[in-house]
Amino acid sequence: MGTLSFSQALALFLAVVEIAVLALASVRRVWKTLPYLFIYLALVVAIEGARWFVLVKSGTGSRSYSWTYWLTQPALLAARAAVLADVCRASLSFYRGVWQMTRYLLGGTAAILVVLAFARTVEKPGFVSYLLFAERELEVSVVVILLLLLVVSRYYGVELGQPLKGIILGLVFYSSVVVINTSILIGPLALSWPVFSTVRVLAYLAALGMWGQALWVPFSQPERPPLIPSAEFEIASGAVDQRMRELNARILQLMKR
Repeated sequence: MGTLSFSQALALFLAVVEIAVLALASVRRVWKTLPYLFIYLALVVAIEGARWFVLVKSGTGSRSYSWTYWLTQPALLAARAAVLADVCRASLSFYRGVWQMTRYLLGGTAAILVVLAFARTVEKPGFVSYLLFAERELEVSVVVILLLLLVVSRYYGVELGQPLKGIILGLVFYSSVVVINTSILIGPLALSWPVFSTVRVLAYLAALGMWGQALWVPFSQPERPPLIPSAEFEIASGAVDQRMRELNARILQLMKR
């Protein structure tokens, strides 16, 4: 085999980093707390390995590599969506009250964004063009939902330790770069395909670095918020119960009028 081209060497380096992060995730037993993240990392290694094999055999501009890339891309998008749900659950499920309320908010936001993404991309011509537009819209959804998660966490005082902080940062960074990069590609200042691909790979390498650093440091264990003494709780609950009774009586009086 001859000398590797820049794109081939970059793809090979990316595969090595992906395998290293997957190995680190295996050592840290990430599947116990973030199972979909672990599945996503394993899927990425398998798909990128297949892509690199086709890239070396056929070249970057070949139809074989193009079809291999775009036919496997939806699987990665779906897996990253599962990672998003996994991160939201791991971030807030320890606080049952907060999670029960915010999961509907996050889920509803995700559903609305997916519907809007489908509505904006359904008329795009061509398979590749459709995937580019759909991917951009879905990555916008990732950024919005994760930012909403951070807002909810801060509002309720939920501490996001490692590896969640690094994983969220990596997801937001990569999705933001994909949105900007794709918008430029399909906009008036169109990028060349090699530049577009290189920017994506470098952004994903940076995200993998953030994930690797988050998996390397010791994991922090979430702590439940301090509970008030039972006596104070009974007094507070009694006051709330009395107010609810008064409110109920007023509503009944209004309904009789």
